[in-house]
Amino acid sequence: MNEKCDRYFTATVFSGLGEGEFYVSIYAKRFREKLGITPYPGTLNTRIEDPGEVRVFNECLKNAKNTYIEPPVIPGARLGAVYAYRAEIEGLDAWIVRPVITAYKGDVVEFISEEYLRGLLFLNDGDKVRFRIILW
Repeated sequence: MNEKCDRYFTATVFSGLGEGEFYVSIYAKRFREKLGITPYPGTLNTRIEDPGEVRVFNECLKNAKNTYIEPPVIPGARLGAVYAYRAEIEGLDAWIVRPVITAYKGDVVEFISEEYLRGLLFLNDGDKVRFRIILW
């Protein structure tokens, strides 16, 4: 991992599709087992707006250590694996989650945490946040 990944990225908070609570709840047991956290039921959705930053971020994420989380088995449901990456957002511990099956493109960064990040950080849609991938 080179120096260009040991840095902060800036992204804009936005309201997602409203599915984060549902999926985090379904995967909560796996997150507890693999990440050691009981996640708040929902994700904080952010979008990196600069195309150059999107490229750098995704390259860094591709080379970062991740935790592979198998999907739970629910009859009749089509669920995919999730890759999780340790992160820090505005000084708080969090995880970047990248579902294999998603409606989002590479500019979207979804966070999970034990805390309700939006409330704890007093975030509204359109607010900017700084975050970094924890390179371990």
